[in-house]
Amino acid sequence: MSHRISSGNTTTPAPILSRADQLACYIAKNYRQPLTSDSIAEANGLHPNYAMNLFRKAFGITMTAFTVQHRLSHAQRLLVTTDDTILHVAIESGFQSLSRFNEAFKEACGCSPRDYRKSHR
Repeated sequence: MSHRISSGNTTTPAPILSRADQLACYIAKNYRQPLTSDSIAEANGLHPNYAMNLFRKAFGITMTAFTVQHRLSHAQRLLVTTDDTILHVAIESGFQSLSRFNEAFKEACGCSPRDYRKSHR
């Protein structure tokens, strides 16, 4: 079954997202909210174990790691483009605590958020 999008006189096929893509899109849209594998699966009408296996098979990464990557990418943008406090950047990026943000940031980037900001300005 092909869904179609009408654009003027022409009709083009609309992309049909796989279940794994739907999970990834949900994370991309909601990464600033508190998310768990269970809540992501539930929001997409899937059993958590099925969703986790499906996601890992499709993307080679867990939903949790994918969520953290999105949060860190957002944080990096904020660190470079704003003068917001590190705490504000952490919260705006979806991290529930400053310590978790600092830990994840240092693990992924090899430096603290403050040092990252200094070296990218």
